Amino acid sequence: MAIARRGFLKSTAAWTTLLGANAVGCAHHPGATPVSPGADPFRHGVASGDPGPDRVILWTRVSPEAERVGEPIHVTWWVAEDSGGRDLVASGRLDARPERDFTVKVDAQGLEPGHDYHYGFRAGAFESPTGRTRTLPTEEVDRVRLGVTSCSNYPHGFFNAYACLAAQDDLDAVLHLGDYVYEYGLEGYGDGSALGRISDPPHEVLSLEDYRRRHAQYKTDPDLQAAHARHPWITVWDDHESANNSSRDEAENHSFFWEGSYRRRKLAAITAYYEWMPIRELPTGLFRQFRFGGLVDLVMLDTRLHGRDAPVESGAHEAAFEPERSLLGDDQTGWLLDALDDSKRAGTAWRVIGQQVIVSPLTDGRRPFNPDTWDGYRENRRQVLDHLSGEAIDDVVFLTGDYHSSWAIDVPPPMRSSQDYDAETGAGSRAVEFVTPAVSSRPLGAGRRALETIEAMRRGLPHVRYMNVEENGFLILDLTRERARAEFVFTERATTRSAQSYCGARFEARAGVNALSRQAGSSCGT
Repeated sequence: MAIARRGFLKSTAAWTTLLGANAVGCAHHPGATPVSPGADPFRHGVASGDPGPDRVILWTRVSPEAERVGEPIHVTWWVAEDSGGRDLVASGRLDARPERDFTVKVDAQGLEPGHDYHYGFRAGAFESPTGRTRTLPTEEVDRVRLGVTSCSNYPHGFFNAYACLAAQDDLDAVLHLGDYVYEYGLEGYGDGSALGRISDPPHEVLSLEDYRRRHAQYKTDPDLQAAHARHPWITVWDDHESANNSSRDEAENHSFFWEGSYRRRKLAAITAYYEWMPIRELPTGLFRQFRFGGLVDLVMLDTRLHGRDAPVESGAHEAAFEPERSLLGDDQTGWLLDALDDSKRAGTAWRVIGQQVIVSPLTDGRRPFNPDTWDGYRENRRQVLDHLSGEAIDDVVFLTGDYHSSWAIDVPPPMRSSQDYDAETGAGSRAVEFVTPAVSSRPLGAGRRALETIEAMRRGLPHVRYMNVEENGFLILDLTRERARAEFVFTERATTRSAQSYCGARFEARAGVNALSRQAGSSCGT
């Protein structure tokens, strides 16, 4: 896994200091108490993530007995060639400790590249579920397939997309692009009473304990557990892991008068996320890289908490062009441009950028716009798109979550650019963008009025090649040297638990073209 070159450590290193972040996995303590007999302590499943060519993060949580919540718990872990754990390649011991909410993370190393492994944990007489994971290849590969998800609201419905992803045998990894958990209480956006999916805690989450409980509840879902156990995940937060429409210094869904310090709340959210997610805790923060042989360089961005300035008003077009406004921050922007340059220099076929909010313009420059997207940070967007053009960096795919809908888009030149985009041929497109539907959050076009408004907006956006705003599901990104193909997979409505899915539209960009074409057929994976 590649790490950045530029000097961007200041703010993320400060986070680590403020959080008192521990190294991944606490050392085994000789005085730790074994888990007491009783209920199975592995109630939240197992997970793996942030794979490299020779390592992967392994995660679980060991739930303590009520009378021993202040004591560490002995845990052993293993990685093996077989699911029974007999052909071991790595193992060790450590403690699940109360200061980490009894979560355990192991950076299992010394593995072979491009290889499937099985793993598990033991505490006392109990065995965890067995997970399967995969390291990144270093040799040339012919194909990479990634599952792409976002927006999994527990009270809104069942995680059918996760059930379907768990049944996929041919994915190299699952990308979650944010809104893995939601912060709301029972009122409004968090009311799952009709489905028996009532938020825990029932109030809006604010404290570290609140965020821990909310993560814990989500990880009791059997379909989420199955998808985590089946594939390595690469994740990044969006806003609801902290508070709606959050930025570096504030959030729309946070009131200092009623809820106290935003900084304290943000740090609590970050702490819980690092504890409960299979993510490597690096001083570089959540923007990081993954290399799949010479076929794909995956760049993950943090467009939310790292460098984002507060948003402008939805009609403030001139303010959105202000050059000092940034979505990424100067350090992350420089890091991204370096990563793109390095990828081209290395001869990698595709550059895939996983991030949270829509890159492409969804405004004609006159109507109100969504300032929470890149439309609210137009100079930062221009920096990135002009770099692609100026350095002749082709074959870039943006992957986006957040929008509770499915989109396939040619990314046109920056607004107010002297260059044009031709909708007939795709000429002028700088990159392509795929927006994944929500796992369970209510679709963007739920309701006739919303659907009519969105359809009217689309008519003024010729670079939008496809839109489905009514269904839940996920995305499969299938890459070969010749093309990058997005397969939109839709599930049953989230109000009914189901593992059924069907393949919707398929779009692909041919190598060197930077524009999309729709593909015939209705069978994903071919």
